[in-house]
Amino acid sequence: MPPVLKKIIAVALLLIVANVGFVWYGQASYEATLKSLSKAFIDDNASAKTMNTSAQLPPAISGYIDFSNPARKPYRAVVLQFDGTYSPKEGKSMKMHALALLRPTPDMLWGIRLDSNPLITFNAIETYHASRAMMQTTLFGIIPIAKFDGTAFARSELAKILAYGLFNPDLLKCECIRYEKVDTDHTIATIEDGNLTASVTFTSDDKGRIVEVSSDDRVKPVNKKMSKAPWRMRVLSYKEFEGIRLPAKIEESWGTKEGRLRPYAEYTLTQAEWL
Repeated sequence: MPPVLKKIIAVALLLIVANVGFVWYGQASYEATLKSLSKAFIDDNASAKTMNTSAQLPPAISGYIDFSNPARKPYRAVVLQFDGTYSPKEGKSMKMHALALLRPTPDMLWGIRLDSNPLITFNAIETYHASRAMMQTTLFGIIPIAKFDGTAFARSELAKILAYGLFNPDLLKCECIRYEKVDTDHTIATIEDGNLTASVTFTSDDKGRIVEVSSDDRVKPVNKKMSKAPWRMRVLSYKEFEGIRLPAKIEESWGTKEGRLRPYAEYTLTQAEWL
């Protein structure tokens, strides 16, 4: 083997070993940060919003709560684990692993890991509390790539919290939400948190399940900037977790400039723990 080729191979192997170690260190740092945030999130004993009774809610919403949590299981927070794929562009797909912590109040902690290939990992942490939201994205868990915050992003995250009420049925009873019945199958929900409001439209089926959520209050990150776009979440199936029925398979889409919806995430709920 020529000496030059040996040197090239040696350098390549060294870079691979260094990169693997870098990925491991970055992932450990990211997971430690997420664990620390999770503890603070759960231990924060902020006063819960007043809950409505089923009689005060539209039939479609009370029906979904009865379907999802028939045993009325009380909880302070729910921890969700998802696995699936994320497609930032058509034809490009990454493995996705996500953890979400939700409470029956307008609060959220979201941690995401995207594996572009065996050596390159992207991470993101999203938080929302008291009308403020932030998302930090990193390479290998430690190299900052982008940061998103501000009022438009907070409204987008508040709409996401409301949509994920499907995984968090007690939130749907919060007095911070007002409902407007459109027809038998569609209900507009508007959530208020301080001076911030966001709306979604729930679509129900004849079995009491909510099968789709859409919103015009969301923004998507594009090239380190935020762009407002229609958003939709489809529930493809349900599954029971500890006696509570939750969406099991989900597809999320962004609206495009051409007026169509492009799916960007498909994932499965693999675990749910109630605290």
